[in-house]
Amino acid sequence: MRMNQHIRFVSCILAGLLMMSTIVLSSCGNASEQPSGIESNPDAVTTATETVVGTDPVMDALETVKKTADWGGKDFGILYLNDINGYTEEVEATAMAGEQSSSSVMNDAVFERNTLFEEYCHLSFVLIPTGGANFMSALQSEVQTGTGDFHLAVQTTAGTANAATSGLLYNYLDLDIDYDREWWDKGTLDFALDGRVFFMDGPFNIVDDDVTFVMMFNKGLREEYQVANPYDMVKNGEWTLDVFNSIIMNLSTDNGDGKWDENDTYGFTAPATVGDTFFYGADLQYIYNSRDMEMPTLALTDAKLDRAIEVLRIAREIVQNNHSSYISEFGSEALPRDIFMDNRSLFYVEAANYLRPLNASMEGEYGVVPIPKYDKQQEKHVTWRHSIGSTLSIPTSVASHDMDAFADVLEVYTLLSQQYVRPAYYDTLLTVRNVHDVESSQMMDIIFLNRTYDMAIYFDALGFNGIFASSVVGADKFASRYASVSRAFDRNISTILKKLNQAEAP
Repeated sequence: MRMNQHIRFVSCILAGLLMMSTIVLSSCGNASEQPSGIESNPDAVTTATETVVGTDPVMDALETVKKTADWGGKDFGILYLNDINGYTEEVEATAMAGEQSSSSVMNDAVFERNTLFEEYCHLSFVLIPTGGANFMSALQSEVQTGTGDFHLAVQTTAGTANAATSGLLYNYLDLDIDYDREWWDKGTLDFALDGRVFFMDGPFNIVDDDVTFVMMFNKGLREEYQVANPYDMVKNGEWTLDVFNSIIMNLSTDNGDGKWDENDTYGFTAPATVGDTFFYGADLQYIYNSRDMEMPTLALTDAKLDRAIEVLRIAREIVQNNHSSYISEFGSEALPRDIFMDNRSLFYVEAANYLRPLNASMEGEYGVVPIPKYDKQQEKHVTWRHSIGSTLSIPTSVASHDMDAFADVLEVYTLLSQQYVRPAYYDTLLTVRNVHDVESSQMMDIIFLNRTYDMAIYFDALGFNGIFASSVVGADKFASRYASVSRAFDRNISTILKKLNQAEAP
C-alpha cells in the first residue's frame, strides 16, 4: 500500500486534538504534568526540563529537522505485523473520515502523520504488512539481499529481541540523534544489550500501551460492599498488596450450585499472568541493564529476593485462599473479563486494551487504579507490559544508505507521531473515551509513568519468564526454580552476547 496522495485537511476532531496538550510520560519518552489533586503523591512527576510558555518543543524540533530531511523522492518502507490487534492501526490509514468514532480518531491521526511524513521527507511511504509466521524470514531476506524494500520494522518485543541477537538489527545509538529529548522512550532506551539499543517504543506505538497492565474496580459493588475509595487510597499512598488482600478476602459468594467457577461472584478476577502483575507491581524485576552497562546483572539481590518471597506469599493468599479470586487458565482470558462485565467481581486486572470492550458493553460503572504497591514505603506504582507489545526496529541493511538522511527521516516520523498519533491514542481514546471519570484519567497517568522493561520477559532462553506467575497459581516452586535459573544466568547471558557479537562481526 502506498501513501501517494498529499491530501491535507484537518477534521474537527484533529483540530481539537492539536489544541490539546500532549500528556508527557516518562515511560513513553515524555514527562507528565502532575495531575491535580494528587500533589502529595510520590508518583507525581517533575519535568526534567522547564517548558517555556508559548513554545512547542515538538514543533520546534520538527521545523528544524524537516529542513534537512530529504529521501530524494524514493520509497521508504516499513514492515509490520498485521495479525495482532492494533499493529495495523499504528501504521496504516485510509483517507481521513473526520468522524467522531474511536476508529476514525486513530485513522485520521495516522493518515495526517503519514501524509506529512511523505511531504516533509520527500518520499513515498510504502507499507508492507505480513503475518508473524513470515516476519523473520522477510527481515532476514531484506538484510541478506539489501533490496531496500523497507527501512523500519514493527513487531513484538520478544520477536525483536530474537532478531537483535540474530544480527538483523541496526544499533540506534549509531545514529546522530539526541535520544534524551522527551519524545524518545527512556525505558526501551535503557533496555540495552552490551550498550547497544536495537528497538524502541515511543509515540509511533500503541500496542505497547495496549498491553500495559492496569487494575479496574466495579463502582457499584464498591458501594454495595462499603469498600474505601481506591482513588483516595492511591492518592494517600495506602494502596498496597496487604490492603488489597484484606478488601477481597470475604466478598465471594457461590451461586448455589456448590461449584466455584466462572458463574460465581468474587472479590477479584484476573488471567493466569496475575503473578507477574503483582511481582512487577512490587517494583521487582529479574534482570537489570541499561545503555551504559556492558553486562546485564541479576536484580534480585538478597533484600529484593526477600521481598519477592513475601510478595509471593501474599499473592498466593489473594489467588488461592477462601475463594477470594477467580483466575482463568491460559487461553481463557475472556472469562475474567466476562465476570467483571457481568458485575460479579469487585476488582479485575488485565491489559489496558481490555478497557475497550468494557467501555463498549459493560452496563455497570468502573474505575481504573494502578497495581498495588508492596508497601507504603515503595516510592512509586509500577506495572509491566506483555512481550506481545509492539516496538520499532531498524534492519541492518539501512547501512547502505546515507545515515544522516536516515536519522533525519526517522526523527520526522517520530516527531509527527508525537504531534498527531500520541494525542489521538492516549489523550483521547485511552484516558478519556475508555474511562469514565477524571480520577481514572489521573490514575492512568500514574500507571504509565513507570513501566518495567525486564530482559526476562523478552528472552525466554534466560529461563526466568513465568516462574513467579506459575508459583502463584500452582505449586510454589519459585525459590528452587529461581536458584537454578540464576545459577545459569552468567552463562546464558554470555551466550546471548556472544551470539550478538558474532552476528555483528565483519
